[in-house]
Amino acid sequence: MSAIVRKARQLWADPVLRRWLARRMVGLEKSPPAFTAGAPPYLASCKGAAARCAQPQWNAPEVEFEFLSPSGELAIELPGETIEITENNPGELFERTYNDLETVLGAHRFAWVPLLGRRADPHWVAAIWDCWIEKYCDDQTGWPWHAYTAAERAINIIDFAHQFGLPGNRDRTVQSLADHADAIRKNLEYFGEHYTSNHLSNNGRGLLRIGVALDLEEYAEIGAKIMIAEAGRIFGRSGLLKEGSSHYHLLITRNYIDAWLAADSVQMEQATLLGDIAERAVAAISGLCLPGGMPLIGDISPDAPPDHFSILSGRQTLDTAWPSMLSDGLREAATSLIGRVSPISPDKLAEDGWHRFGAYEWHALAYVPPDGWPPMPGHGHQDLTGFELHDHNMPVIVDPGRGSYADPDFASACVHSGLTIDNHNPSPTNRPHYNETFRRRIVRHTPAFERTQTGHVLRSHGFARLSGVGVAEREWQFNGDALRIHDRIDGRGKRQITRRFVTAADVELGDDGVILSLGRRRWRISAETVPVVSPSTSWTAYGKGSPGQIISFSRTEKLPYQGTTVLERL
Repeated sequence: MSAIVRKARQLWADPVLRRWLARRMVGLEKSPPAFTAGAPPYLASCKGAAARCAQPQWNAPEVEFEFLSPSGELAIELPGETIEITENNPGELFERTYNDLETVLGAHRFAWVPLLGRRADPHWVAAIWDCWIEKYCDDQTGWPWHAYTAAERAINIIDFAHQFGLPGNRDRTVQSLADHADAIRKNLEYFGEHYTSNHLSNNGRGLLRIGVALDLEEYAEIGAKIMIAEAGRIFGRSGLLKEGSSHYHLLITRNYIDAWLAADSVQMEQATLLGDIAERAVAAISGLCLPGGMPLIGDISPDAPPDHFSILSGRQTLDTAWPSMLSDGLREAATSLIGRVSPISPDKLAEDGWHRFGAYEWHALAYVPPDGWPPMPGHGHQDLTGFELHDHNMPVIVDPGRGSYADPDFASACVHSGLTIDNHNPSPTNRPHYNETFRRRIVRHTPAFERTQTGHVLRSHGFARLSGVGVAEREWQFNGDALRIHDRIDGRGKRQITRRFVTAADVELGDDGVILSLGRRRWRISAETVPVVSPSTSWTAYGKGSPGQIISFSRTEKLPYQGTTVLERL
C-alpha cells in the first residue's frame, strides 16, 4: 500500500510523467528495449554463471601474523554514523538497528576497514570477520549478498589480508571469497542500456580482484572485460564520469586504478587498457577543483568520504587515506600513475557539461547536464543554473551536496545556488523509461553555455515545460571586485521567481543586503528584493555536514523578467 501511495504522489506531482503515461497508454511511447537482467550482451560467449575454472587458492605472499582476541572497545565509522562495539560482542556491528540502509550496507561491506588505513587493529577486523562468516556465510540472500556489497566486502578483506594475512579460518575464508565471486557473477547489476549504472563496473572490479587473489583466471578475465566495456558507458569523451557527481568521479577513478594494479600484478593483457582508462579519469580531475577545494556537486558516495581520495584532487593526503593501506609497491605504482598524468583542457570537460570559468581571482564551477536533464542513471541533482564560486581560495557560494540518499530534498534546486520558477526545478525529473525522443519532446533545445566579453552566459529551456514560460538565461559578469549575475526569463503571465545562493560563511542581514564573512574576508550580496536567510547544511561527507545558509531573493514578477544579483568584495 505504501508503494502505491508513493507512486500516486509521484504521478500527481509530475505532469511530465503523466504525459509519458498517457502517450504510453495509446501506443505513442514504447517501453525500453527488452533485455535480460544480469546478462550484458558482451558476456554472451562467457561460461555459465556458476562455472568456476579451478579450485581457489590464495595467490599472495604469506604474511606471518597471529590473530588474537580483541580487547577494549572499537570506534567504527560507518556511512552517516560512528558506533562503538565492545570485545564482548564484536558481532554487534551487524545486530544493531540503523536508520539508513547505507549504514547497514557500510557495515556489511567492511567499508570501515580501509578508512582506518594502516591504523587498523587486525585483531578487531579478524574477530568481526569471524562473526560475519558465522552469521551470513551460508545464507547468500538479501542485502548482505547484494552484488555491489559482496564486491566491496571481498576487496576490503583481500586488501586487509595482503597486509596482515587471511583473517579467520584460512580455508573457510578462501572458500567464502570464491563464493563472493559466484554470487557477483550470478547477480550482475545489468539492467539494459537505459538503466545500468556504475555498479556493474564495480561488479567487474570485484570479480577481477577475487580472480587475481584466488588464482581464478576465468573470473579475473570476466571482471576485466566488464570494466573495459562499462568504461565506454559510464565515462564521457573527456574521461569524466557521466553521472553528475564530482565525488563519484573520484570513487570510480580509484576503482579503475585499483583494477589496473591487480591486473598488472599478474600481467593480464587487459592491464594496459585498464591503465589507459584510469589515466584519462585522473586527467579530468583537476578541472573539477577550485582553489579552495573540489566542490561536492551531486551525490556524496557513502563508500568513503571525499578526504579519502585527497591524493586524486591534489590535496595533502592523510595517513589513513587511499592508497596508504596498500603495499609499498602498489602504493608507489598508484602514486606514479597519478603523478605522470597531465590535466586535460577545460574545453574537453565542457563537452561533458563541466564548466570552469571566472576572472579577477573569481573561480567558478558549474555542471550543466548536456541534454538539459539530470543524468539517468546517475548521482546528479537539479544543478542547471547552479554553481560554486571561490574568491581566491575562499568558497563563498557553495554546492551543498547531499548527506543521505534518504533525503530527496537535497537533490532539489530549492537548496542549490540556482533559479526556480514557482519552486519548479529548472529541469524535469528524469526517469529511466523515458527515451531520447520523448526527452527531446519535453526539452526541445539543449543548454548552451557560452563565453561573453566579461564572463559566461547559460541559456536553458527546461522551464519551457511550464505554460507561458520560455527560455531562461543566467549570465555571470565579472568586473574587478564584483560579480553580477543577470537572470532573464522569457514568457508571459506572473510567476514567483526565486534566486537562491548557498553559503557556508557567517551571514549578517543588513539594510542593503547580506554580509558574508569567512575569517577576515567579507562580501555583500544584494538584489532588487529583500533577502531571506534560512538555515541549511553544507555536506562534507555522507551523513556529515557543517552549518550553512540559503540566501533567497524571491518575488512574484511579470514575465518577461530581468533581475540582477551583485556579490561584491568589502
